Amino acid sequence: MSELSFASAEIGSAYNQKPAAMNPLMNPLLAKLYYTHGINDEGLSALSSADRASICNDVAQLIEMSERPIEREMATDILLSLLREAEKNLKAAMADRLSLLDGAPLRLILQFINEDIDVAKAVLMNSNALNDLDLLYIIQSRDSPFWQAIAQRKNLAENVVETLVDTKDIGTAQNLVRNRTVMFNDYAIGKLAKIANDTDLLNDCLIDRSKSQKGDFARKIYACAGDALKQMLVANCGEMSKETKRKVDEIFKEFTEAAPSNFMPSASMFKAADVFMEQGKLNVTLMLNTLKRGQISSFIAQFSRYTKLPVAVIIPMLQQKNGHSLAIAAKANDISKNDFLMIFNFTRKIMGEDYLSASYVSSALVYYDRMTPAVAKRLVYRSQN
Repeated sequence: MSELSFASAEIGSAYNQKPAAMNPLMNPLLAKLYYTHGINDEGLSALSSADRASICNDVAQLIEMSERPIEREMATDILLSLLREAEKNLKAAMADRLSLLDGAPLRLILQFINEDIDVAKAVLMNSNALNDLDLLYIIQSRDSPFWQAIAQRKNLAENVVETLVDTKDIGTAQNLVRNRTVMFNDYAIGKLAKIANDTDLLNDCLIDRSKSQKGDFARKIYACAGDALKQMLVANCGEMSKETKRKVDEIFKEFTEAAPSNFMPSASMFKAADVFMEQGKLNVTLMLNTLKRGQISSFIAQFSRYTKLPVAVIIPMLQQKNGHSLAIAAKANDISKNDFLMIFNFTRKIMGEDYLSASYVSSALVYYDRMTPAVAKRLVYRSQN
């Protein structure tokens, strides 16, 4: 029997379990509830919504408090009977409450999963009664809203992550990438890159995850996407010239390799900046877009051409924590306060800062406001020569 078939059999058998014979020492309130409501359909149908809600609440407390397995099983039988007649919002409220209970009865949790996603979502996201086999079975047997809820669980196992990625569902992929507890292996990263190639809807999630997560997550994503893009270029354009191939490889290298310690632009990056300048396209918007993509070396080449400042001045300028030198360059070149702040923000993060200090932001903005264009132009002129 396969693992999934075994999981299915376990789930099916869980519903048919019954508590052992009644014990004379059994909680009398529980016994009365069991015989009155747990197995009496007529008594159940006569209950009002308020009565069902009250009993559900009492039984839930009994489940939480019971130390004896037989009492917990009896309470579960009662609650399952009540829930079959309960309104959706009552079921959802019970699922929310029991989803966080350690040791909640599996057959009760599975009952919630047999409802629609509004009821099932809480237990799919949180209940530790579900093991990896249960999750794999649910992924195989249910649809995308259930996958998306599972993708929000903490510390998903590697095989569950792979199975979720294999669904190719955009919402599921987005939730996985947003879930900071998920660790992606190379297989999952390759699948995510393929999804990102097919749609733009995943891009923002990948960018946010790449910025916040240390390590090589972003480089692996770009490497997988780059391989697919190279194949597409060859398929649609034929063999590329040596010069074109060199430029393409350089762009991929900038995205996929660890950032160099000096961020020195290459000759082709300067050449590209010169072409943008000649075409009248080298502007603040272009430079900010370059920064947002994480191309710090290309940005330095563009900023050098835009401000006419040598790279030997720009790199230390960007590494300055208080942003004063960058504020001077921005004021001298009519870069707005908002654009200056965005450049300062993106270059801080790329230069290795975990966060942008509020004190540095305040200092940089005050300095920008106080600096006059005339003084800034004179200071920049001295640095240009």
